[in-house]
Amino acid sequence: MTDLLTTRQVQDILKVDRITIYRMLQDGRLKGIKIGQQWRFPQQVVDRLLNSDVDLPSNVDLGFPTHCIQTIQNLFAEISLISALVLDMQGQPLTQVSHPTRFCQLLNSTSTGHDACLASWQDFARDSATGSKFFTCQAGLHYVGAPIFQQDTQIGLFLAGQFYWQPPDVSEETERMRRLASEHNLPLDDLQAAADEIPVIDTKQHDRVKTWPFTAVQAIQGILYERLCFAERLQQIADLTQFS
Repeated sequence: MTDLLTTRQVQDILKVDRITIYRMLQDGRLKGIKIGQQWRFPQQVVDRLLNSDVDLPSNVDLGFPTHCIQTIQNLFAEISLISALVLDMQGQPLTQVSHPTRFCQLLNSTSTGHDACLASWQDFARDSATGSKFFTCQAGLHYVGAPIFQQDTQIGLFLAGQFYWQPPDVSEETERMRRLASEHNLPLDDLQAAADEIPVIDTKQHDRVKTWPFTAVQAIQGILYERLCFAERLQQIADLTQFS
């Protein structure tokens, strides 16, 4: 005789919640038998699912809304004319860079330059967790970072940057360009020409630029809150279905 499992038992085995079981029933990933108002699941079906390549969502988390956030980020960059990017807490990009400078595009065109940028982003994410808001990358460019919270947990960092707060010292920048060109095997003339295009924030605009990323994050956190409320409403609907 085939062993039948309750919904709670399947939740415990698959490490998912009730609404995920419901979604898996709906999309066919999980087969069950409804007896009255209760669902039962053959043990062998659950075992096959565990041993298959089917993705098992861990919870009702709707995921990071990358498309929506990318739209906000693109609009921010278009209006401010400042590069923007969203990172997770490991420093990995969650979005594509908006309005990148030609200088950063040139650095990122090499594997070593890209790795160096990733290392800077990882430093930014780590430092933001301790309250840092202003950063300088390995190439000497400046950034403002606004933390993104979901409930009471920081889940990301909105970066606005690839600029200078003030005109760089000519001799220092020249030496830095020589070092970067050598490290990343780039033509020095091309790198210097691209560096000449890096925006310099007018002193009168410093205070405003420092607040802009936080305004963008307010919009992002509004989206995250609405998605969380939606997930909670889905959970309430699932609870009302009375299958157990």
